[in-house]
Amino acid sequence: MILLACFLIIFAIGYSRLFEPQPVDKRSIKTLAGIGNHTAILNRVINAIFLQNALKNGSIFMNDVIADTVGVPNGSLFDSIDEVSVRRPINLIKTMELLSNQSTITLDEAMHTLNGRAMGNGSTVSFAEIEEVNSSTLHTQIRSIATIIRDLQRDLTKLTSPKSSMTAGEASSFLPALVSFPTSLKQLKIIHGEVSAVGDSLYRLRLFLLEMECLKASFKSLEPSVTLFGSWLNSSNNKATKTQLDAFKNLFSPINSVFSPSQVLIGLPNKSKDLEMLAKDFENKWLKEMLNKGFSLDELKVALQPVCNISSELASVEEGWTKPKKMLYFEIVEQTLMTIRNVDKLNPTRLLQSFSQANANFTQLDPAAKFGASETDKLKNLINSTTALEDVRNDLSFLLNSIFTDLNETEANSYFSEHANLNDKDKVEQLRNSPLTNKYRQMFDSANGRIQELESKLDKFRDFHSAVLKFKPFVDGVIHVSTSIDSMTKAVANYVNVLKLFSPYTADQLKEIEQLGAILLLARKKLIKSLILDLDIKKDVRHAEGANRLKSFSSAREITFQLAFSQKTLALYQRPDLHQLINNFVNNGTKLAQKIETLSTIEKQSIGSGWNNFFSIGPLMVTLSSEIKTLASRISNEKVDFKSFGNSLSILDKIKVPSLDFAMMLSTLDNLKSTDIGQSPEIVDTENCLQQLLDLQYAAMRRNGTLLITDAQVFFKQFFKKPSDSDSYRLW
Repeated sequence: MILLACFLIIFAIGYSRLFEPQPVDKRSIKTLAGIGNHTAILNRVINAIFLQNALKNGSIFMNDVIADTVGVPNGSLFDSIDEVSVRRPINLIKTMELLSNQSTITLDEAMHTLNGRAMGNGSTVSFAEIEEVNSSTLHTQIRSIATIIRDLQRDLTKLTSPKSSMTAGEASSFLPALVSFPTSLKQLKIIHGEVSAVGDSLYRLRLFLLEMECLKASFKSLEPSVTLFGSWLNSSNNKATKTQLDAFKNLFSPINSVFSPSQVLIGLPNKSKDLEMLAKDFENKWLKEMLNKGFSLDELKVALQPVCNISSELASVEEGWTKPKKMLYFEIVEQTLMTIRNVDKLNPTRLLQSFSQANANFTQLDPAAKFGASETDKLKNLINSTTALEDVRNDLSFLLNSIFTDLNETEANSYFSEHANLNDKDKVEQLRNSPLTNKYRQMFDSANGRIQELESKLDKFRDFHSAVLKFKPFVDGVIHVSTSIDSMTKAVANYVNVLKLFSPYTADQLKEIEQLGAILLLARKKLIKSLILDLDIKKDVRHAEGANRLKSFSSAREITFQLAFSQKTLALYQRPDLHQLINNFVNNGTKLAQKIETLSTIEKQSIGSGWNNFFSIGPLMVTLSSEIKTLASRISNEKVDFKSFGNSLSILDKIKVPSLDFAMMLSTLDNLKSTDIGQSPEIVDTENCLQQLLDLQYAAMRRNGTLLITDAQVFFKQFFKKPSDSDSYRLW
């Protein structure tokens, strides 16, 4: 155990140091940046050659170019795009935004009350306890007990007076009255129980009326959403709409460009801007030296003029398809589809029907509809002003629990037995001197004062009780509601839970929702127009001087892809935050993998296998970060020729890049959002890291195959060959 602990400490220290900021070799980084810049320049030229050749021979069409401009695998993904098909999903999204604005925040307090009922903590309503009390009888009983208390208090005062004139006969009458008082006390307890039962019934009635108020407010607040939700259900259940949303997601997917082998502009990542930059590239000193030993590249510039001219066509469509905007559109569509999936799990049609039925039932049963709002208010005011009842209950409680709490029946019987059989002279004397006599006197002095107060309040209690009894028909209506309020409450709670699944779109997303349809239709329009552009560019190529000589560059496509992979790899490796990004990815990914282990077997099967091997991938990513840090110091690019250039790029092959299935990993992350750990911050953090590390795929792909840089040298030598040049030159 000690050795293991030491190992873990050493590993932790080493791991933390790996991601500590390291001294920067500015000269090496400058060399790395220079090679990246030269790779981009050369690839723009070679991609332009490949593109023009392919457009001329018909192996690709402008349809493919437009598709690649907007970052989709092929133009056929736009086949389903038209005015009607675009409008349906956008209307659905707008409806979802309106539903998200059907704020349930104002319902939170009401729902808290209703949820308490749903959990079995609701109030039960009954009028029986109120009806069972006869306030007149209760009035008579209390006055009778009050008389007994007054008589006993009088006798005790007389008995304990220094000049007592109590006779033996009076003492003999006093003793049975005292010993029988517990019977009166029991009667007082019964009365207290009846009054308390009335109070408790009114309290439950008050709570239930509050629950009814909350339920009524909930129905009223949620009513505007019913039409919206019904409309949304019709749209979301429409198979064509869901299919269209899936099509949108595919079109805006951030990983389309990485996984498509049919890219035709991979060496022109900035699309039209890169084509426009070619004019300046032909004047670049390094490029002149590479391609034509420092001489002019005008011949090549003229030959490539047709493909350079399509930049304006690309510029008009690519504005709405920038990476940030595509990501924004993708997030809108993904959020929409996820909401549909989550809502569908709850059987929304049934829940909406249950809510509507509950609303109708409540409206029909609500006593206020029958008796009027004024009657409701009167009852509420009455049961909220229970002072008359509380005063009686409090006085009874004080008598029982404070004054008579020490009145022991056994003790009273002993007191009686001890004095009842004494002769007349001794009886009065011993009663006067008994400690219990003084105790009883104090007890009944207090009781007499309190019960007089109680008597003075009985008329108000009787009036209050009579007033409550008049509302029996209304309360019966309330009781009728109570038999079905639980099901109505459940229907409301379920409906509110569905509405809470509609997360609001961000301000940026809202600005772009309408634009989303416009850019889709524009791209579709350009794709249709591309049929005419195909004819135009072929005509331009036929008339461009030197264009025919470009067709001998048969490996231009392969070299374009190889250089593009190298260019993207170099750009990624130069990111100043790359090592921190890898560190975050490893940390968050590991935590996420651990949380995935806690999921049920069914959930694990449903999310996919994108995260199964992360525990083995993590250490490989750490090694990758370490190797990248030493890369810049190993690259040298002093000579300007193809061989030196190829050697510089071959250094990238020494970096071991882990094989990551980004598509599967992103799909798993997407599926995880619908599981028990769907709200875990690691999902969002890992997804952000993964999106920024997508170009690692290019680093892995560039290792496949041999760099065909020699083919490029041969082509450019032949292209710029003068008639006087020797044909016997042989390439190294």
